[in-house]
Amino acid sequence: MKERRIEHTYDCSQEVFWGQIFLDETYNRTLFLDELHFESWRVVSSEERGGELHRVVEGVPSLGDLPGTIKRLLSDGAGFSERGVFDRAQQRYRLEVTPRSLTSKLSISGELFTSPLGERSCRRTYIARVEARVFGVGGLIEQRLLDDIERSYAKAATFTNRWISSHGLR
Repeated sequence: MKERRIEHTYDCSQEVFWGQIFLDETYNRTLFLDELHFESWRVVSSEERGGELHRVVEGVPSLGDLPGTIKRLLSDGAGFSERGVFDRAQQRYRLEVTPRSLTSKLSISGELFTSPLGERSCRRTYIARVEARVFGVGGLIEQRLLDDIERSYAKAATFTNRWISSHGLR
C-alpha cells in the first residue's frame, strides 16, 4: 500500500470550505464535469446521521493516456463509487472508493481535513491510500493512481480558489 499527503491552501475559512464549497452540489458538478472533465459525476445519496453526513457519489473520470497494460485491466471502465462520511464536529471526511474494474484487487481510501491559517484562509489536507494487489504491476498502478489524484487535487485547488473569489466566499 502506498500513501500520499496532498495539501493546498484555500482563500476561505474552514467553515466556508465545508459548508459552502465541499458539500455544495453546484460547485462539485462544475468542478468534476467542467474543470476535471469527468464523463459523469453525481451524488447518489446523502443522509444525516447523528452529526455525520453519509453520502455516496458515483463518477467516471476520463482515462487519459494510460499505459496499455493498465488500460487492459480496466475492462469495466474507470468508474467508481465513493462512500464518504463527513464528521461535522471534527470537520473530517473519510472515504472509501470502490472502482468498477479490479474491485477485489484495488483498495482506495482517504481522509480530508482542514487546518485554519487565519480568518480567511485554511489548509486542506488529503491523505490518500492506494493498494493494488495485481501481480507484476501493482506498484505501477498504485503510483499512477496517486499521481493522478495529486494532479486532480492541484487542478481542483486552483479552480476552488477561483470559485471562492468569483462567488464572494471568504
